[in-house]
Amino acid sequence: MDFTKIKELDAKNYMNIFARNHVCFSHGEGCKLYDTYGNEYTDFFGGIATSCLGHNYPPLVNAIAEQAKKLIHISNLFYNEPQAKLGEALLSGTIFDRIFIGNSGAEANEAAIKLVRKYFYAAGKKKYKIVTALDSFHGRTLATLTATGQDKYSKPYAPLPQGFLHVPFNDFEALKTAINADDEIAAVMLECIQGESGVRPVDYEYLINAYALCKSKGLLLMLDEVQTGMGRTGKMFGFEHFGIQPDIITLAKGLGGGVPIGACLARNEIADAFKPGDHGTTFGGGPLACAAALVVVNELKNTDLLARVEKSGKYLSDRLMKLRKFKFVKDVRGMGLLQAIELSDKLKNAEVAGKMLSKGFIINAAGNNTLRFSPPYTITKAEIDAMAEALSELFAATNI
Repeated sequence: MDFTKIKELDAKNYMNIFARNHVCFSHGEGCKLYDTYGNEYTDFFGGIATSCLGHNYPPLVNAIAEQAKKLIHISNLFYNEPQAKLGEALLSGTIFDRIFIGNSGAEANEAAIKLVRKYFYAAGKKKYKIVTALDSFHGRTLATLTATGQDKYSKPYAPLPQGFLHVPFNDFEALKTAINADDEIAAVMLECIQGESGVRPVDYEYLINAYALCKSKGLLLMLDEVQTGMGRTGKMFGFEHFGIQPDIITLAKGLGGGVPIGACLARNEIADAFKPGDHGTTFGGGPLACAAALVVVNELKNTDLLARVEKSGKYLSDRLMKLRKFKFVKDVRGMGLLQAIELSDKLKNAEVAGKMLSKGFIINAAGNNTLRFSPPYTITKAEIDAMAEALSELFAATNI
């Protein structure tokens, strides 16, 4: 279909929610994407850190195709072989015992929030409030939107669900004060890296102190690993960098390699609070999505992919660090293949991302005037070099 026609149909039919770039991709190969005019782009965005294996990855494509020939959907009222295999593969070797599979990160976080409340309800304790961080992002349902510590997302949808408190990120004293002041707090929900607000890593001391505080108070620690889980930081889960044992984590994005899927993982004593009928999903954990996710898990566990993420992430970080020579680059930060450049107010990130797109490189304009880089794990040194050189040339030509 002609691109002009595609845009006309979109303008006519789709709700005006997305500020779309004027590109329509037709296909991809590895870390390359191609638009309807045949132009080539190198993908440093990965569908918001989702297409972790790149595009047209043969094992993933084959698994999806083979499963589609058998069963695409059944119901969770019946047993499901790909789901059973995924649960075993994903939980094996972890500190977690049980899994619930949904369709997205927001659904995974909804499940986690409900599980926390049901856990304390079943224990006969009036604890239901959850402390989250300012500038966090946990989803776009009403509950996860309320958990998100950014008023710009939730304000238009008031009144919002009760039971969420927000404290400054990486401020342990503020967290401790909030917890000590309220006996109804049940859990703390944090991200290892606040991706949407500009790739802001959690401080090591802050997270381990938050973990210790939760343990001492009998509270649960929930980690939203929707963006940092499944190898993005160079380890299977982001929390593994900190030597802690959270009670619940949530996953999505890279879990399906581009196929919609989310998961909530918990230890037995927490997960046992859920009984039949307490929670559910029609599409979550379907055979097709689980077959795709099983490929991702197996690639991460049985190949050198995690080591490649760590090595490529270090190389990407080093190349971006060299751009600090430009006075409008305020900071370079991140972990693994989730990196960011923060710009001064003199240079707008959306303008830079747009110009890089015209040069054939897809990067993202994230919060706090940052450029976010979350390429597929298969990104090469040559592709990183080409992007960094193009960005350096763009910065050098910027008249500020």
